[in-house]
Amino acid sequence: MTVTVVSLVADDDALAHAEALLAPAELDRARRGTPAVHRRRVLLRAALRTALAAELGTHPEHVPLTTGATGRPELPADTGLDAGCSAGGELGVVAVGRGRRIGIDLEPVAPWTPEVAAEGWLHPDELRAIALLPPAARAVAATRAWTRKEAVLKARGTGLRDDPAALVTAVGRDGGTVAGWTLHDVPVPDGWVASLAVAPDLEIPR
Repeated sequence: MTVTVVSLVADDDALAHAEALLAPAELDRARRGTPAVHRRRVLLRAALRTALAAELGTHPEHVPLTTGATGRPELPADTGLDAGCSAGGELGVVAVGRGRRIGIDLEPVAPWTPEVAAEGWLHPDELRAIALLPPAARAVAATRAWTRKEAVLKARGTGLRDDPAALVTAVGRDGGTVAGWTLHDVPVPDGWVASLAVAPDLEIPR
């Protein structure tokens, strides 16, 4: 299992180099956003291809990487690899799992407010646990809960078609499991939070 934190800030030369690593469909998708979104998507996808290339012993542009209907990275089953990536502002993260289904999510820490509490994506048990934390710790704890839920939903391949409130995370505690998925807190710079979800078995379900 490898996880790499990626800066999504680059000059035009670096962006052009990253674009050269992507498939036409990846470039088309990246160009659907604003210039800033385009830049982030290109740099993140190139970083994912680079990480996969290191595992496969090939060049990034030759990695047989595609995108599923839900936006999830997909690789042929015979590679034995699974992959995920996520971006939050100027920071991204890519993960590669060998023999395990994975999901990863990164988010900038969002302020904790009554409006966030009322959005409905937290389970009542999580809301109670956050309320018991010191006020200064609540923003990170809530953001961590969200990244853990998103990591599991991305690993499943369902995204927000599944109700995130149905996944109850261990607020204020490291890692743990959610719905059978093992969770790991990913070290990232202050101001961001990232979580990795790993399948409970050794096979990559397809």
